[in-house]
Amino acid sequence: MIFLSLFLINLGNQSFAQSDDKLVILHTNLGNMVIEFFPNDAPNHVINFIKLSENGFYDGTIFHRVIPGFMIQGGDPNTKNGDKSTWGTGGPGNFVNAEFNNIKHNRGIVSMARSADPNSAGSQFFIVHKDSNFLDEQYTVFGRIVTEESFETLDKIASVKTGDKDIPINTEQVKITKVEVVNRSEVSNLLELSDPERITTPIEKSSGSQLFENKALDVAFNVPEGWLLQQPKKINDNSPDVVAVGPKVGLINPVFSLTISNAKGKTLDDLIKEKGEFLKNALKSGNLEIISQEKSIINEKQAYVTNAKGLFQSNGTSYNVQFREVIISTPEKFYTFAYSNGVDNFADQISRFEESVNSFKITSEPTKEVKSPVSDTPNPSALSSNQDLTIFILLGVTAAIGASVAVILKKRKKHESL
Repeated sequence: MIFLSLFLINLGNQSFAQSDDKLVILHTNLGNMVIEFFPNDAPNHVINFIKLSENGFYDGTIFHRVIPGFMIQGGDPNTKNGDKSTWGTGGPGNFVNAEFNNIKHNRGIVSMARSADPNSAGSQFFIVHKDSNFLDEQYTVFGRIVTEESFETLDKIASVKTGDKDIPINTEQVKITKVEVVNRSEVSNLLELSDPERITTPIEKSSGSQLFENKALDVAFNVPEGWLLQQPKKINDNSPDVVAVGPKVGLINPVFSLTISNAKGKTLDDLIKEKGEFLKNALKSGNLEIISQEKSIINEKQAYVTNAKGLFQSNGTSYNVQFREVIISTPEKFYTFAYSNGVDNFADQISRFEESVNSFKITSEPTKEVKSPVSDTPNPSALSSNQDLTIFILLGVTAAIGASVAVILKKRKKHESL
């Protein structure tokens, strides 16, 4: 296993250390973690983190997002007190531009959280619990933990019980009580670690799939292997129940989502009419273009397929986004699959999206033979070229065409998360 090298003392090599000066010690109620930095790879992030630590910014914050087998995330000043609904959205009020590098997100790596804007890092950071290389070159690695106690503490925090939004139930357990900036010479128990592992060849695209099955949701379907699967808290009927985020190739990550809503007596035709009314303003603005809309049959169920693309602005950056939404209708529920990606990269994942849709099953129903796949976009040239209230058009499109865009485009002042 790759991560084992982080525990071993390499007696034949000198310890890798880009900085001979400053280390940071995070004192928590479950133990201490010592961080060394990579200023040659991320100089501005290192300066920012040390400055915040010296000013006591992190004292009293908690690790507010804990996902065992993935990472622990902290550094939000909102967690010192205040409404839990704001946790994950706070920061220092200034941002650090991206310094993406080729250090792999292996166990023990410290990396900076951000929103969809690459230049939105502030104070929130995460420590990788288990190798998560799908994050490589998309988040700024700026350090790693370097003592045996650090890894033990990481495991303890990763094992605490969590509730909604992966927030620990007992927040006192995961509180950062104090942060110290010390000289390297003051820490005697440092592991002699080899150089951090780096990407030396382009990341190979995985062609496999993994089964997602949830008895509570009564659904099962395939998603691309290695993609990050999340089940966000259900806020309203338009918020997704399942989100799969793939590695970023262009400006944004490819995202598949499934949103389940109660039919409440509506037919598919009723829903189509309702969505059409909702989209009128976005279409009039010229920011949204409907490529095609057509009824279909998928897995012997009525379906409606929409292909669209649009130009959206966030923090001065323009995003050309293409969407496909597939609504599968039953008398009781609507199951809405959505795929969004940059126009130039949309074709890269469309076949995998179709595989996800065609593999969809309502687990309580008897298994039936799949007879008809999702129909292709009738405009192949378009394919190949292809949670901030201020982005009102985007949110309107998100509600009508699929909630996956909200995962991609979040204004950096509102969210700072993985």
